[in-house]
Amino acid sequence: MISHLGKTKIVTLGDVEVRATRNAIGFNVACNATNTHDRTLNIRVTVSVGNGTDWVRTTKFNLPRVAAGGTGRETTLIADPGDGNMPDDPKVYIDSVMNY
Repeated sequence: MISHLGKTKIVTLGDVEVRATRNAIGFNVACNATNTHDRTLNIRVTVSVGNGTDWVRTTKFNLPRVAAGGTGRETTLIADPGDGNMPDDPKVYIDSVMNY
């Protein structure tokens, strides 16, 4: 599911939510993953932000030891490499979610 909150694009896949907001130096990307299992899990989420054609950046979120019923959170900055091709309205993809 894709939605917007102001300039923030929100993508949800199952129990994972990713938010990407463009700023002056790149994109702030936040990942929230809820552990709906009955035991503590490590959760790894791979996210791509791009323009849908030729500009794409990928990042991984490692959320260690998320307790049953808990939510792991991590935020990162994907910086503009200076080539001027960073999209104003990015395509945001949750490429993979792995629980272990």
